[in-house]
Amino acid sequence: MKSGLALLAILLFLLSIASYSSINVAQQIPREETLIISDAWGPPPGWNPLLPSTAWGTFMMYPSLFFYSTRDDVWIPYLAEGYRWIDKYTLEVKIRPEAKWWDGTPITADDVVFTFELGKKYVIGWLSPVWDYLEKVVAVDSKTVRFITSEEKLNYFQLVGLLHGSNSGIILPKHRWEPLEKTLGMKIVTEFRDDDPAKIIGGGPYRLLTWSEDIWYYERVDNWWGKDIFGLPRPKYIAHKVFRDNVAAALGFEEGVMDAAGHFFAAIYDMWKVKGLPVRTYYANPPYYIGSGIVNLYINYAKYPLTVVAIRKAIAYAIPYDELVSKAYFNYSVRAAPVPIIHTIPAYAKWIDEELVKKYGFEYNLAEAKRILDEAGIIDRNGDGIREMPDGTKLGPFTISVPYGWTDWMMMCDMIATNLQSIGIDCTTYFPDFSVWWDRLIKGQFDLVISWDGGMGFDHPWNAFRWIMDPRLTGPVGEDYPAGNWERYINWEVISLIDAAAKETDPVKLKGIYSKLQEIFLKDIPAIPLFYGAAWYEFRTDRWVGWPCEEDPRWLSPYPWNYPDNLPVIFCLAKAGETPTVPSWIYNLRIPTTKIFEDLAAVLAIKKGILTIDTTPVKAEVIVNGESWGIAPVVKEVVVGRYLIEFKPIEGYIAPSPEIVEVKEGVITTVIGTYTPITPVTIPEIEEILDRLETISAKLTTLSDDVKALSKSIGDLKTAIATLSDKVAGLATSTDIAGLRADISALRGDLVAISTISYAVIAVVVITLVVSIVSLLRKPSR
Repeated sequence: MKSGLALLAILLFLLSIASYSSINVAQQIPREETLIISDAWGPPPGWNPLLPSTAWGTFMMYPSLFFYSTRDDVWIPYLAEGYRWIDKYTLEVKIRPEAKWWDGTPITADDVVFTFELGKKYVIGWLSPVWDYLEKVVAVDSKTVRFITSEEKLNYFQLVGLLHGSNSGIILPKHRWEPLEKTLGMKIVTEFRDDDPAKIIGGGPYRLLTWSEDIWYYERVDNWWGKDIFGLPRPKYIAHKVFRDNVAAALGFEEGVMDAAGHFFAAIYDMWKVKGLPVRTYYANPPYYIGSGIVNLYINYAKYPLTVVAIRKAIAYAIPYDELVSKAYFNYSVRAAPVPIIHTIPAYAKWIDEELVKKYGFEYNLAEAKRILDEAGIIDRNGDGIREMPDGTKLGPFTISVPYGWTDWMMMCDMIATNLQSIGIDCTTYFPDFSVWWDRLIKGQFDLVISWDGGMGFDHPWNAFRWIMDPRLTGPVGEDYPAGNWERYINWEVISLIDAAAKETDPVKLKGIYSKLQEIFLKDIPAIPLFYGAAWYEFRTDRWVGWPCEEDPRWLSPYPWNYPDNLPVIFCLAKAGETPTVPSWIYNLRIPTTKIFEDLAAVLAIKKGILTIDTTPVKAEVIVNGESWGIAPVVKEVVVGRYLIEFKPIEGYIAPSPEIVEVKEGVITTVIGTYTPITPVTIPEIEEILDRLETISAKLTTLSDDVKALSKSIGDLKTAIATLSDKVAGLATSTDIAGLRADISALRGDLVAISTISYAVIAVVVITLVVSIVSLLRKPSR
């Protein structure tokens, strides 16, 4: 017992030292160099970006491929240097050559591949869903990565979304996280907090310096790899401050405890209109905040009897939509359309099927809510004020839940629960801490909750339908599924419609797809759209200036919760009294979404055919126009035209000859290369070789004797010719000389003929010898 108490005392002592150390470091950080923000609730869950919930600022320590602005619908390359469509299935991204991790290790394509592969191995909310639309991520070289899909998984919204940090998140250093994964296994995405600042290796402009339960600090990385491209942000430190609830946060904001916030503040306009504080929101007048995504009421589809559509429809009629906005939300927004399409933005509103909304939509009407339940036979059978199903199951008790401290949403819950009680549904409010609420939400362990959707952006309304209705985003109750469809709605028909919308470029056909999705939504009611969420964003100008606002938009998205897209805002700030400037790269590096899809359209417009190549009887590497296509069989969509196909050698085979083929539009061109086996050369038995060589040797000996005799005859003949020539010299008459010369010429002719015959005989013998030896060597062995 004493040893246990002693151990406990030691642990408490060590914790106190650590806590004192953190407080001491924080006290030494100059306030004038620090930008303090408040956005998240509760103690920091950890700085491991793979956890379902992470401490504010975690993602700031790691690079994403691009930044994106929802207002301007433009992109800025961050870790990426650029992109290129290779074909209809492949998007290529080049990584900046300057990019390095804090320890000096280059950021490479292998880091990108490793990060995305983690999303295939484990359930990671911001990453795993992309594999519904990806076949593979490939490192072409150290600074080039390709995202490859297939016809079955083709989804251009998702391919483009891979560029967006809010969709695909950030990139992790493989050289640190691969050993961690081997050591921790599954715990790397469930338990590992990564809360030791000294061990974190990132690649962003800020690193974790110190932390406590209610405030943590990041320090600027002055040797950051991006400073020659983007410069360095002005704040030396960025801190995040935690408050108990909205009321406490509002008080802290008024007192200047923090410089910016992402909270709901009641009557925020009073701070500058009445109290004269140096405070603003994006707009100085209503609606004060920029609109964001759709806030929905999610009703658990895995919990009977909430699965009954009549009950869900009755709930939809029992919600006082206008009062939610006016009383609880201070008119910071407007009621949402009954379908998940933002009707206040014309580019989105054009997809709403007004006929369907008129036919199946719902309005606030308590009498209609009661009628729907009565007609379904869901009535109060025992007079206690709570209705029962025909099988006796009571409608409740249920809870409607939001995190404690979210006072606007808490008031909305009270209003909805009161109305549900009035129509015979037993419902009360439940306001846990955010971490508890979030855990129950992503595990599907709730009755009713108010929460957000996937937000607006280049892919709205596609992403809104996907977020609420796609069964691929959810799974069994009790397991973590943070990426959407928290209500566990399962309708497999939705998948084909969602995927078809992401491939369709014809507006008429696309509208038909969205109409079908709206019809399913209005009939099944997987969620109930309430209002468009205000993007909470408040700032003070007494310490830091240069915040984006209506008069000076600069870069938007400024929301504290919207990493990585909010990071450029930090680069726009300056200390009060200094002149804030907008870095040139914020304008010069912009890429409109329309440009990305125009580049895609240009690739799709290129006439193409299919080239398929195989080899037989062995599989070999195939080279097409000098580029390796890998081991056969291979199939690729290629631009129409001529292609030179070569086949790599394989030991033991004669490779096929190169071929030139013509690929035509829409036609499958097939090439099969046939490898010919080489017959093995064998050595005959040595005895047979020796016997034959002995015979040949005897023949050569005889031939040699004949050649020697012939040579002697030639010598004698030469001697006779010489003697005769001497005699000629003594002859007197020309007639005698002429006759003698004729005789000599004849002899010389005979000599030449004899020599020729002898040489020919020798040549024949040599050729015969060579042929005999070769035939012996080629004779198969017994």
